[in-house]
Amino acid sequence: MPKAVFQEIYRDLKTRIEQGAFPYQSFLPSEAELTAQYDCSRSSVRRALRQLAEDGYVQSQQGKGVRVIRDPDMEEPHGYDGLETFAEIARRQGFTPRTECLICEQIEADEDISDTTGFPAGSTLTHILRVRYADDAAVGTDESYYLADRVPGLTPEVVNRSVYEYLEGTLGMKIVTSRRTVTVEGVNDSDLAHLALNGFNAVAVVRGNAFDAQGIMVEYTETHQIPGFFSLYETAIRPIR
Repeated sequence: MPKAVFQEIYRDLKTRIEQGAFPYQSFLPSEAELTAQYDCSRSSVRRALRQLAEDGYVQSQQGKGVRVIRDPDMEEPHGYDGLETFAEIARRQGFTPRTECLICEQIEADEDISDTTGFPAGSTLTHILRVRYADDAAVGTDESYYLADRVPGLTPEVVNRSVYEYLEGTLGMKIVTSRRTVTVEGVNDSDLAHLALNGFNAVAVVRGNAFDAQGIMVEYTETHQIPGFFSLYETAIRPIR
């Protein structure tokens, strides 16, 4: 494998753990073996392992190695989990996905949009509003702002297919980090207009900023999801004293 950065090592090990190549309670190869396997520095391996630990996939065992602690049988995640695309969730869960783009326009960020998104006022942004359907039930909306000079060429057709597929496949961009805030809030007019609430008067709201491999923020998205579709899976690490 060519010289790898820690994000690539992280993604590869994460995929292999999820696919069972490194099963629950097994140990990963040693740092020296991983360094040789990925043709990289030991610091890159350590950063990848640290990220896996923070995400709840592995745990370091002093004097023994790095043990896999992710057990797929203990988890039944659904809804938006991590940085999965809607199509990826659909494949994992077995529903038929559909996205309907309602708004796709280019705007200049004013002070209010800047305060909401974190993009500087005056930034040229692509503003998108889309409805997510699972087996024809409207389960969520995404209102997104993309930095136009980093994410050019967004159209309703691209949005209806997959923005992340476009980012990664067409633009060659890698989304590395997402910083998110999750709340439960009363429904608003947009929720009433677009979602299959089925009597619910509250929705899960996920507000997130996404950063590319250069550490540049390229996206702000506010997602509203109906309670029957949303779940949050998180790993908390208590420092050892």
